[in-house]
Amino acid sequence: MKTYLSLILLFFLSCDNKQKQLEKALLEKEEQVELDYFHLIEQSSDKSYGYTESNPIKVGGRSESIGPKSERRFLSALKGPNGETVRFYRDGSCCLFETPNVEPGLKGSLDIYKVYWEGINDTLQIYINMYDKDSLMIPVGLTSKK
Repeated sequence: MKTYLSLILLFFLSCDNKQKQLEKALLEKEEQVELDYFHLIEQSSDKSYGYTESNPIKVGGRSESIGPKSERRFLSALKGPNGETVRFYRDGSCCLFETPNVEPGLKGSLDIYKVYWEGINDTLQIYINMYDKDSLMIPVGLTSKK
């Protein structure tokens, strides 16, 4: 009986250790993603760019299976209006649309991100299209990393 209890305890400790190793690896990977960003140069003059579902930021990458990473690379390149460090989180998706960059019979959807930084009273809502690609610009009211 003691042998069984020892084996069960060993099993649970082993699982817990593997879980901690997995969490550490994911955190390290996530940090690498956050450090990887697009180099944005051009400032948009269009106040709707990225802020409306009819004019989303088109990062592409879906066909190469890097769509979500492309979204994070874009958002990680942004800074607040005075160079503040920007934070963001995905708030959902919306707005089905036709695109040739999905499997036949399916539609694309926009991802909605909330963007904020220290000192801002509310979050900004950014719409991103990971299916189609276009020139990337800095949305009005924001700056970018150099």
